[in-house]
Formats: sequence, structure tokens, C-alpha cells
Amino acid sequence: MSKTAIGVLLILATFSGCRERTLTPDRRTPLRIGLVTWIGYGPLYIAKEKKFFEEQGIDVDLQRIEGDVERRAAIASGNLDGIALTLDAMIVLRSRGIPLRTVMAIDASNGGDGIVAVPEIRGIDELKGRQIAFPTGLPSHFLLYTVLKSRNLRMADVKPVVMDADQAGAAFASGKIDAAVTWEPWLSKASEIGKGHVLATSREFPETIEDVLFMREDVIAKRPRDVDGLIKAWYKAVAYVSEHPAESKAIMGRAFGLAPERVDKLLAGIRYEGEEGNKTAFGTGGSRGFLYPMYERISDAWMAERVIEKRDAPDRGIDPDFVRSLTR
Repeated sequence: MSKTAIGVLLILATFSGCRERTLTPDRRTPLRIGLVTWIGYGPLYIAKEKKFFEEQGIDVDLQRIEGDVERRAAIASGNLDGIALTLDAMIVLRSRGIPLRTVMAIDASNGGDGIVAVPEIRGIDELKGRQIAFPTGLPSHFLLYTVLKSRNLRMADVKPVVMDADQAGAAFASGKIDAAVTWEPWLSKASEIGKGHVLATSREFPETIEDVLFMREDVIAKRPRDVDGLIKAWYKAVAYVSEHPAESKAIMGRAFGLAPERVDKLLAGIRYEGEEGNKTAFGTGGSRGFLYPMYERISDAWMAERVIEKRDAPDRGIDPDFVRSLTR
């Protein structure tokens, strides 16, 4: 055998060995996943407590980071490997040059977010010219944009009052504002305290607010088996919620410091995306799931609202390979 042939074989053997190491779960280094206090991410804590991550040969470090600036800095610097957050948030981060891709759907808002209005505002059309409280560049903003667009209204047709969703709900409950985009418990309180009513929710406007898991592109490339194991553990945890609801609610309540009744109310407004939900979100084979057109709609809205200055194609921000490989 010639020296050239031997050299080629050595190179191939070395490459093969490197690939094998890359595809072996890294038991020593945890996957560092950032998240906020939200019941939608509860199954991650179930996977942790029930050792579903451990079964996959991985360690997952769940880090609660509530501030947008702090989360952005952590993922941009590589101090986080991924974040559980809404798709619209990931699109904003990508527009700022942070190399991220969505690898899994987590949960969908299914009535948990909505618009409350004073009694005299009887329909969406009557929001025109009214003060509406909502946080800009966040899911509530996109929900309002979508609801208004359904009646051929624009954001310019209303009077924005910028505040976060909890503040918006409280401002509405105190009678300081005509309408607000908020979530539970403020949606229920609007009717309970007699200040107004729920005008529209994410149940009537599906595929508007979707929590996803997005990972840094370098982590996807270097640790594919770990990402694969995390998704498998998530699927098992979501199934566990259905099979053991009382225990699951207790675990999630402890993780987030929520009373049982609060857990029940929040869970009523979301839908967890397990294996079947992820098939629908990402699509199978040559068929694209709903994340792709949703990505386009959010990008359109954020460009129109000047939340982002540039956009890219859904194929660049969505990585369907993990979900599709697990559902073949």
C-alpha cells in the first residue's frame, strides 16, 4: 500500500473517530437552557425530577433568567446553549446576529393570552382610536397585530400604551385604560370585577403564540446527540403530564412557586407540544408544519412594526431534523 493511501486511511479514521465522539452524549458538560417563570416550561422540571434526562445520558442545567437583556447577553456570549421562549423572541435574537435555530416546539397559547376591553367596546372594530396597553416586541404585541389585521385595522389605528402584560392587566382592572393585551389571571379578572370583558383570545387566533426551544448553531453542530436526548426526554415528560396529572402539577407548582389553583388556571390556557404536536409544528417528510408560515407572519409583523431591521427565511431559523428523525 502506498504512503498516500495509508495517509488517506489515517485521515478517514481520525475523522470517523471525531464524528463518533461528537455523536456521543456529553455526560460531563450539562446543556445550559435558559427559561422564564412560565408553566409552559414545567415538563422540563418533570424531566429533571423523574430523571428522564439522565436516562438519555445527558445533564440539563435549567437556568431561570427573567430579564430580556440578561437572556440575550447569556445566549450571545455562549453562557447558555439554548433558550425556551416564544418563536417571535427567537426571530428578534436572530435579527441581532445571534446564531440560533428552533429545534423543538414546547407549548401553544390556547386561550391563555387575550385582549380585555371595557363594556362599550363590543367588537374588535371598535378598538379603533382607543388606548390599548401592551408590551412592544413581545407575544402580546404580535397577538394584537394579528387581531387587528383580521379586521383590516393597523397598529396605527389604535393608541398604544407601552407596559408589560401584568401591568397592562392591572391598569385595565383599575379602570385606567380602555383595553389591554394580557394573560391570566387578568383575563378572568376582567369579568369577575365587572370592569369589562374578554374581546379575543389566542384560542380564536391559533398559531400566534408558540413557545419553542432554540439552540445555538454551534451546539447543534457539536452536540447533536445531546439535543436529540433532550427532545426525547421532553416527549416523555409531556406524556407524564397526561398520565400523572396530579403529581405533575405538584412538581411544576413547586418549581415555579405557584399555588395549585394557579397551576390549574394556567394549564387551561395552553397546549403542550409532545411528539404529535411537534410533528404538526415541523411537518414530516416533504410537508412543512405550521412553524414555517408562522415564522413568516411574525417576520412580516416585526418588519412592519420596526422591531427588526432585517429578516431571513424560515429555513434558516428552523431546524426540523431532530423532530423528523425521531418520528420516522
